[in-house]
Amino acid sequence: MPNNYKFNISWSDEDGGYIAVCPEFPGLSAFGESAEEALSEAQVALKLFIASYKDKGIPLPKPETAKSYSGQIRLRLPKSLHAQAARLAGEEEISLNQFLTLAVQHQVSGFGMHEKTKR
Repeated sequence: MPNNYKFNISWSDEDGGYIAVCPEFPGLSAFGESAEEALSEAQVALKLFIASYKDKGIPLPKPETAKSYSGQIRLRLPKSLHAQAARLAGEEEISLNQFLTLAVQHQVSGFGMHEKTKR
């Protein structure tokens, strides 16, 4: 029975091993001394969860699919913020697009903004 459900595997200091979970099925988790063992145990548990859902007439959750992004967004700003960002971009001698990209990068990762534009 093929499925398209994803698993997240992480180390657990508390348990001294790896824990695999399937986000679409709350409560599904499996332990393993290795990541591979945790995944194998989680796959067994998933089959049991799916069988249980079917037996009880519970609809199966939709598998989460990988998303792709175009790299383009439409952003609406208050006029005053737009003007301030444009001014700061001009001071840095970069485009407004590049300035906003750096600002988002800085906010998300902590890297990317020039010292002069940190305000």
